[in-house]
Amino acid sequence: MKQYEAVIETLDKLGGVATLGELNREVFKISDCEWKTKTPFASIRRIVQQTKGIYKIKPGLYGLEKYRKQIEDRGIIVETEKNKDSNDVIMFNHTCLLYTSPSPRDS
Repeated sequence: MKQYEAVIETLDKLGGVATLGELNREVFKISDCEWKTKTPFASIRRIVQQTKGIYKIKPGLYGLEKYRKQIEDRGIIVETEKNKDSNDVIMFNHTCLLYTSPSPRDS
């Protein structure tokens, strides 16, 4: 399996949307793919930025085009210059912050 295919498969397993950190953790669990590069995280970042079928929702958050409608139905909206100050994007960013912030139990 090629590296870009492993990234797409990982995104698919993660519900069509994932952070770069989630991809970095999960993609190496696919045993069919060899990462012979000295900089695999940079390769993953390049793959999500340049592969057709993957789109950037916001910095560090990527989705599969085939799930774009379902992702948007879940309230995950692509951030653009036009809408970055809209209530929907602000609420989504707030939700992401709450989701990714460490819990006091994690200390």
